[in-house]
Amino acid sequence: MSQLSTETPSFVMDSEKYSLQNLFMQAPAAIVILNGPDFIIEFANEQLYKSWSRNAEIIGKPLLEVLPELKDQAFPALLRKVMETGEPYYCPEEKAVLLKDGKPVNVYYDYVYKPILETGKKASGVIVMANDITEQVLARKRAEENEVALRLARDESERQKRLYEAITRSTPDLIYVFDLNYRFIYANEALLTMWGLTWEQSKGKKLLEVGYEPWHAEMHEREIDHVVATQKSIRGEVSFPHATLGKRIYDYIFVPVINEKGQVEAVAGTTRDITEIKLAEEALKQNEEKLEKLVTERTRELQRSNEDLQQFAHVASHDLKEPVRKIIIFGSRMQEEFNDDLPPRAKGFLSKIEVAANRMTAMIDGVLLYSSLNAKEKEMEGVDLNDIINHIKTDLELVISQKNAEINYKKLPTIFGSALLIYQLFYNLLNNSLKFARPGVTPVINLDAELEKDGKFARIILQDNGIGFSPAQAEMIFKTFTRLHSKDEYEGTGLGLALCKKIAERHNGKITASGKVNEGATFIITLPLNEKSS
Repeated sequence: MSQLSTETPSFVMDSEKYSLQNLFMQAPAAIVILNGPDFIIEFANEQLYKSWSRNAEIIGKPLLEVLPELKDQAFPALLRKVMETGEPYYCPEEKAVLLKDGKPVNVYYDYVYKPILETGKKASGVIVMANDITEQVLARKRAEENEVALRLARDESERQKRLYEAITRSTPDLIYVFDLNYRFIYANEALLTMWGLTWEQSKGKKLLEVGYEPWHAEMHEREIDHVVATQKSIRGEVSFPHATLGKRIYDYIFVPVINEKGQVEAVAGTTRDITEIKLAEEALKQNEEKLEKLVTERTRELQRSNEDLQQFAHVASHDLKEPVRKIIIFGSRMQEEFNDDLPPRAKGFLSKIEVAANRMTAMIDGVLLYSSLNAKEKEMEGVDLNDIINHIKTDLELVISQKNAEINYKKLPTIFGSALLIYQLFYNLLNNSLKFARPGVTPVINLDAELEKDGKFARIILQDNGIGFSPAQAEMIFKTFTRLHSKDEYEGTGLGLALCKKIAERHNGKITASGKVNEGATFIITLPLNEKSS
C-alpha cells in the first residue's frame, strides 16, 4: 500500500473515504488503522474482527486494551519503531499469541506496518495489513513433523532390520518365513547352508524346489494350512539331510504372522538341530538300562549276601551260645556239689569263669540283635516316647532305686517308628547313664525335646551328670565293640551305642554325642514325627 498524505483532517474527501473504507472492508487481508502513540483503533475490517475474535466495539480503543496479551510480545515495539522512523516494516510468518475464549492460541501472520505520514514525514499512525496463515503454517508443521516421524520410523525400521539380520545371520538355528502359497520369502544363512543354496536360488521357491521330499513338503504344507486356519503355532520333529553334515534331526515350530486386521499374512518358522541331544538321550537311556540292570543284579547279590549273613549270625550265635551255656551250667553245678571241698582260689576261678561266660552270652545276644536289625521290615507306627520312658523306668526300677537316680522329662513327642527298636534305643542310653554314674554323685538324667526347622523331625536331648568322656571320643563311642573303660571297671559288650546309632539311622534319623570328663554326657537323637518324613 502506498504512503498516505493526511494534509486534511479526513485525509480524503468523504466520497473517496467511503470508497476506500468499502475497499478495506472487502479486502481478504485483515486491516486495522492505529492512531497516535496509544495506537487507538480507528478502523478495522471484517477479516480483522474474525482473526482477533472481536467485533466493532473495539473501534476507538487502544490496541493494548483490546489485546493486552500483546504487551510482552514484539509488536508494540515494532509499531513504535515504524512511528518514530516513518519506515514501513514487513515480516513473513510471524507468530502471535492471542487469547481466544480465555485460552492462549498461537496465530501466524504475514504482515506489513505502513506509517500514516503527516507533513515533514512525521507519522500520526500505522496501517496494519496482515494475512492469517495459521492453517497453512500448522499444516506445514504437521507435515514436517510427520516427515520427521516417518524418517525416524524408517530409521528405526532399518535399525531393527539390521539387528534382526545380524541375529538371524549369527544364530545356528534355522529361521525362515513362508507366504500363504508355501513360498519362502525369507531364509537365514544357517538354513541356506543346510540346503547348500544361495538366497537368489531359494527366494520365492516352494519346499519341493529346494530339496524337500514329497512326503516332507506335503506334511509342512498341511501344517502351514493348520497355522493359518487356527492362528496357533504347531511344533514337530523331523529328519532332513544337511548339505555337508548328512542326516540330522530337527525340532521345528511354525507360528502365525498376524497383521493389523487380525489376519494371518505369513507363517514364520524356527528350526533347531537336536541331533546331538537325541544321541545323548539315546546314550543316556542305554546307560540307564545298563545301570538299572546292574543295580538289580547288585541288589539281588546283596540280598543273598544279607540272607547268608543272617543265617550265619543265627547259626554262629546258636553254636557259640551252646558251649557257653554248658560252661555256665557245669560251673554252677561244681559250685553247688563241691563248694565245701574247693579251696578259696578255686572258688575265685569259678566265679571269674561264670562272669566271663555271662559276658560272652550278653555279647552273643548283642551281635545277634545288631545283625538282625536289617533282617526284615519292622512294623512302623506312632510311638509315644512318654510311654517308652515309663516302661524303661519300670524295667530299670531296681538299679534306679539302688543308685537313688532321678530321671526327669517333660512332655515328649510321639514319633513314627518301630516301638521295639525305639524302646531298645532309649533303654541302652538310660542304662548307660546309670552304669557310668560318678561315684558318690546322685545320677540325674534329663530328657527334653524340640522340633526341627522343617517341622517333620523331633530332636530329643538326653543329658546326664555321669563320668562323661572327652570330646575326641564323641564319634568313636558309636563304633561296634568300642569300650572307653576296662571290663573290670564297667561291664558291657561295646555294642550298646552302636545299636543306638543303627536304630536311629534305620528311622532316617541320627544320633550325636558330646561330653566332658567328670561332668557328664549329652546325646541328641533326631527321629521322624510322621510316616511321610520317615
